[in-house]
Amino acid sequence: MNEKSFTAAENALTEFLRKNLQELSYYRGRIIKSKTIKKADQQMVSAAVKKIHWHKIQVYEIEGELDLLREELTTENSTDDLEGQDG
Repeated sequence: MNEKSFTAAENALTEFLRKNLQELSYYRGRIIKSKTIKKADQQMVSAAVKKIHWHKIQVYEIEGELDLLREELTTENSTDDLEGQDG
């Protein structure tokens, strides 16, 4: 995998992470809004809570993927540097 491939994968994961964080924020806002309504729609609250948990898991997994991708890139760059010194 070359550096362009790593960059493309990193950009895609970063964009996906950004979208998940935006949606997480949106559903948190719905929970806060439900507390200000006298009789909050319980279905809306339950759905928002489920979405918050789902997005938290997604964010955690994407951050892990990004870390692995970055580690692989640094490892590959280190290996390329060592091969360049030997040649």
